[in-house]
Amino acid sequence: MENSWHIHLIRSRRRSVGIRIDDSGEITVRAPLRMPEREIRQVLESKRSWIEKTLAKISSRPQLPKLTAEEVNALADRALKEIPPRVAARAKQMGVTYGRITIRNQKTRWGSCSAKGNLNFNCLLMLCPEDVMDYVIVHELCHRKELNHSPRFWAEVEKVLPDYKQPLKWLKTEGQAIINRIQN
Repeated sequence: MENSWHIHLIRSRRRSVGIRIDDSGEITVRAPLRMPEREIRQVLESKRSWIEKTLAKISSRPQLPKLTAEEVNALADRALKEIPPRVAARAKQMGVTYGRITIRNQKTRWGSCSAKGNLNFNCLLMLCPEDVMDYVIVHELCHRKELNHSPRFWAEVEKVLPDYKQPLKWLKTEGQAIINRIQN
């Protein structure tokens, strides 16, 4: 393997190898408890071109300045004012109910929906385009009908937002740069 690769290996009760590359270029490999290291190396080798392409993309990406605590608090305050009315309007349109809305400062998620119907949203949504914010809201509200990511779930999203794939693509390509603005 490349000496320049920073690999963090996590073994757990899982059946397959998972590879994740964060925006700092650290590669996290999740592997089954008893899988031999040579098999893990073989999986990494088979994914070499994807890993190298991803690392190259990360290193060429401009680094946005980190947000101060005051800036994050201001985003959270703004999100508390702007997101609940949007959720209420979309929930009414979709015919769903929900519980409590919480605004958080998260490094891995844009939103979530609990089994009880409580919704969490990342304050960093305030730095995203409006169609992306609407997509995240609709996505979480669709979990009130389907608490999974099955084809039925995605059909519900598409009923409300026929072009949902565009904001989803934006989150995948641009979203990590925004999340990386949070101080570690």
